[in-house]
Amino acid sequence: MSKFMRILTRYILREICSQSLLGLLIFSFVIYIRHLGYVLELVVRHDLAPAKVLALFLLLFPGILVLTIPMSVLIWTMIGLSRMAADGEVIATLASGIGLAQFVIPVMLYATLGWALSAWMSLFLAPQAARELLHLEASLKTSQVPYEIRPRVFVEQFPNKLLYLEDVKGSRSRWHGVFIVDNTQRDMPQVTLAESGVLVNTPASPGLVLHLEQGATHQLDPERPEQYSVASFSETDIPIPLDQGRDAASERLTPPLMALGRLVELRRNPSQQRAALIELNYRFALPVASLVLPLVGIPLGLSHRKGGKAVGVILTILLVFVYYIMMAFGLSFAKQGRLDPALGLWGANVIFGVVGVLMLAVRRVRARMQFAQEWLEDAERRLRIIVKRRLRRAHLSPDHALLRPREPGNSIFQILDVYVIRDWLFYLAVMVLAFMGIYIIFDFFQLLGDMVRNHTGVVVVLNYYRFLIPQILFFPVVPLSVLVATLASFGLLARTNQITAIKAAGISLYRSSMPVLVAAALLSGGMFVLEDEYLPALNQRQDAYRNQIKGKPAQTYFRPDRQWIFGKSSRIYNYRFFDPDRDIFANLSVFEFDPARFQMTRRIYATRAFWEDHIHGWVLENGWVRDLEADRVQAYLPFSVATFKELTEEPPYFKKEVKTSEQMSVAELRRYIAELSQSGFDVVRLSVQFYRKFSLPLVAFVVALIGVPFSLTGGSKGAISGFALSIGIAIVYWSLSSLFEAMGNLHQLPPVVAAWSPDVFFGLGGIYLFLRIPT
Repeated sequence: MSKFMRILTRYILREICSQSLLGLLIFSFVIYIRHLGYVLELVVRHDLAPAKVLALFLLLFPGILVLTIPMSVLIWTMIGLSRMAADGEVIATLASGIGLAQFVIPVMLYATLGWALSAWMSLFLAPQAARELLHLEASLKTSQVPYEIRPRVFVEQFPNKLLYLEDVKGSRSRWHGVFIVDNTQRDMPQVTLAESGVLVNTPASPGLVLHLEQGATHQLDPERPEQYSVASFSETDIPIPLDQGRDAASERLTPPLMALGRLVELRRNPSQQRAALIELNYRFALPVASLVLPLVGIPLGLSHRKGGKAVGVILTILLVFVYYIMMAFGLSFAKQGRLDPALGLWGANVIFGVVGVLMLAVRRVRARMQFAQEWLEDAERRLRIIVKRRLRRAHLSPDHALLRPREPGNSIFQILDVYVIRDWLFYLAVMVLAFMGIYIIFDFFQLLGDMVRNHTGVVVVLNYYRFLIPQILFFPVVPLSVLVATLASFGLLARTNQITAIKAAGISLYRSSMPVLVAAALLSGGMFVLEDEYLPALNQRQDAYRNQIKGKPAQTYFRPDRQWIFGKSSRIYNYRFFDPDRDIFANLSVFEFDPARFQMTRRIYATRAFWEDHIHGWVLENGWVRDLEADRVQAYLPFSVATFKELTEEPPYFKKEVKTSEQMSVAELRRYIAELSQSGFDVVRLSVQFYRKFSLPLVAFVVALIGVPFSLTGGSKGAISGFALSIGIAIVYWSLSSLFEAMGNLHQLPPVVAAWSPDVFFGLGGIYLFLRIPT
């Protein structure tokens, strides 16, 4: 008997452990995908050593694994036990006289391993990785600054400096037509123009040095506008200090970034004691989820026979969601001072642990009676089958004893189509619920600190997620779910030899896969409509609620504070304020220059300017105009009221809406790109996103096209193997997609190529594999 026990223990461990790494990979990838584009853009932008590239990719994982390890332990406990219950293995084991403890012991052994790994991540590795990532990002921020500056773009990333380049000649570091404004003294800005220049990053200097050639510096005293100085130069160097705020902030570590020893020391500081206690309890309590979640999962997994693995997935998401919501509220109340840190952070563990023990006790009592109940149900079912068969034989003639096989037929919609699409839709629905739940849980924990800090109400949080769900369904949930559903459903058909039966009936595999491909194509069309018609408005609402959660001011999409605009000709506008409702400028300056030599030819200033419809022009009040030649002022004319016919830019030219690409439809984004491009702003990123509005919805069809041949050739071992294969394909696809997007954003690929390349490559690969399927 002891030998049998050991065999059973190994069997259960193998059942729940064999796919845990896969579950961990799936959960982690769903969360990591939101960071993938940012990481790849850093890699593409900077010439990093391989060690730094690897560190950049890996440093995000410890913080993610703290949450996904307990999920992985629970889901494969639920899936394994639900599968055993559905196949009758649990009943057979209990009927052999083996108690419930033989299921609990191996599961809890495995859970203990998950707890140890999660505790190591939570206590030591995750905070250290977060600190390293903070320092790495801070160092990368300035290492390649000269190569990130683009022509015809107002660069405002330097403290008290604004930079504009007319063009880049020869090497990427050699500029032509440099316009720089020093706003150190806001009321006395210095304007410098130069024919050429270069921005260098010298190790001896704490910042950057801007080396200019053949230019002049213009300075005006606003208290005495009649005095104007111009200093020409053949060469000059302008120091550009970098913003060290982030570096300084990285040194002042918050409790989540502190090492365990420093947190213990922080407890002695009365002003920081509560924050340290909250963080300590959080780090110790969170890994315990690996122990208490399986306690609840064991009786639930053993009790459900119908549905098998799908029931395990659904129950897992439900349990994980309830647990982490309780943990989040406990953390929130602890930070607000409404609960003791120990009670707030350990409450979820205590509740789940007690409920799990009680459920196991009830399950143990019921297990003693279950075998007899199941035996009576089986006997009753067999008796009904025998009676039905005899009654049927008594009423049927010999000619109808055998049914003739039905021809497959040539109709467009067949029973086989219903059968295939039904399983595919089932897997699709389960995966959508699973991936959406995981994403929301992680996002909730990311925003929890802001919710507590800004006392965000429950209604605001619920509204935020109400408007966020359509966006995360659009990407990445639906495309990833389509891929998993395709590989899992067709892999299961191949494993159970139903594909062989379909081919034996004379039905081509092209025909049998047509329902899924048509459904995926319709889903892609629906995604495009969702993205173009509904998501722009929903994303604006979502961003508004997110800003409220983060304590930011409400976003205004019309930006009156945009102070620099490039005109339609060789002219730059600067203003202190612009009222878009009344079309009035305050403190307007206009710089006109010769584009060949990039020297200022005229400068206009007015304290107030407004648009007059009947003259179709701007009326400037209380200002002056200066005509310049090289380093001399040729003429100076103050005025109380003046008009300038050459200022042809109308009020709509200055009303540039500031939205993200997700907040605009295709038509709106096209117009937005044209307007910003004309005003001297970098539109490459927006151009990439414009083409991705067409290519991204097609992902659902492309991954289905890839999934069918892969499932029939490499996924014939069933649904779990389909999950494994799908996550591998997804990692490759989204990595390449993010890589191409990053290269497009950094001008290394044309926007249309960056947006469409992943779909084209994978689409052609899917067609090639699809045509090679033996039918």
